[in-house]
Formats: sequence, C-alpha cells, structure tokens
Amino acid sequence: MPKIRVGDIEVYYVEAGSGAPVVLIMGFGGDHLAWGFQMRALAENHRVVAFDNRGAGQTDAPDVPYTMAMMAADTVGLMDALGIDRAHVIGVSMGGMIAQQLALDHPDRVRSLHLGCTLARPDAYMRALVGAWREMRRCLGREAMLRAVGLWLFSPSTYNQRPEFVEMLFQNALANPYPQTLTGFVRQGDAILGHDTAARLGGLRCPTLVTVAEDDILVPPRFSREVASLIPGATLRVLPGAGHVYFWEQPDAFNALCLEFLARH
Repeated sequence: MPKIRVGDIEVYYVEAGSGAPVVLIMGFGGDHLAWGFQMRALAENHRVVAFDNRGAGQTDAPDVPYTMAMMAADTVGLMDALGIDRAHVIGVSMGGMIAQQLALDHPDRVRSLHLGCTLARPDAYMRALVGAWREMRRCLGREAMLRAVGLWLFSPSTYNQRPEFVEMLFQNALANPYPQTLTGFVRQGDAILGHDTAARLGGLRCPTLVTVAEDDILVPPRFSREVASLIPGATLRVLPGAGHVYFWEQPDAFNALCLEFLARH
C-alpha cells in the first residue's frame, strides 16, 4: 500500500471497503497493523482508512517536538489527500488523544467520534508511567521491552486463560519489520505528556462514544469516565474482563460497539 506526502512527512496508510469513511487512529507505538482485528468487520459497509502516526511504523519519524495538534493535522492532511471531507473517527489510547484534538481543531471534518481507552490529560501517575517506559525503552532490548509493556496491555484474565493468544501477539509484533524507533518513542511520549483537552471538550458537538475495559491498568477507566463527563451527550460503555488492548482481547464486542454507533450516525 502507498505512502503519501502530508506536510513535512510521508505517511503510510492502508484502506479497505467502500461507503461512509472511517478513519482509525492507533495509540502510542502502534501502527496500522494493530487494527488487524477491526479492518475486515468495519470495511464491510464503510471505507476504512488506517495509517501509521508520525514516529511509528513506515511513516517518517522526524526528530522534532510532536504535539497532538500536529498529529491531528497529519490526520486531516491524510484525509485531504484521500479526498475525504468528513469521517467517522475512531481513536484508541494516544489515538484517542489525537482524535479529541482533531475534533476540537477541525470540527467540520468529524462526523462522529469514538474515543477508546484514552484520557483528557495525564496525571502524576501517567507522567511517572511514561517516564518509566522511556527509561525501559533505553535499557531493554526489543523483545524484553515488548514483554514488559505487555503486562500493562493485557488483562490478568487474558494472561491466565489465553496464554497462547498473548504469545501469538508477541510473536506478531516481533515479526514486524518496521519497529518503532527510539526517536519516535520519545517524541510520541512527549506528545502524551503535553496533552490537555479538559478545558475544551465541553465545546464538542459531534456524537461521541467513549469505551474502555474495566481491567485496563495502563489507562484506567477513571480517565475515560472523565472524558465522557466533559463531552456533552457522550455515551460511556465499559467492557468487562479485558485490559487496555480490549480491541484485541474482545474484538467481537469492540467491533459490535463500533458498528452499532456508526449505524446510528
């Protein structure tokens, strides 16, 4: 699939299906492959676009400060290049932060908003966690880092009941020929630390769904509850028995929430 020039970077993207556009925005360190459990289901009745954020996958990773506004502008630039005027936007984790910024800065481009396992602003816990991950990334090899971070991504029940599934995902990640660079990791992490939309979310007017899993220890449900409380008319759905990557652990349930929401808007 192609790359396309968007501002100062080349953005790698994939698309599938036809119909109303849906733009998928992945989180910290992830690339378009992380939407593997969603693409087919969503593309049955929609034009689905997934891409690598700046600093991840096959998209450029310039060594300059990143902000959520910058990455939201990247997303809009990609939409422009693909001839997409308005889209349903689905973002998870850091991708949910980008999606918030996109809806705030470019409200006319967002038909509906689905914010997954995300936050309006980092607190002391999140700042300490991002700092710890940065030091881990500097010190650990690729596989050791993946397995360490996995402890925050999956729920204990998934580890205990489906160890072969967890191992499969680790192996898939290790087989990715385009792992995130240290530069991309640090710059994306800094963007997370600089994110704060709390004072502006009350101005959103697009239909908004907020989802999270009850066993998410990376971005605990309290963050999603805050996001939902700040956005007028937002709906909050909490999925039991999954962790931060609930869209991998329970793809059927996540996809059903997506499709139900898309069908209404």
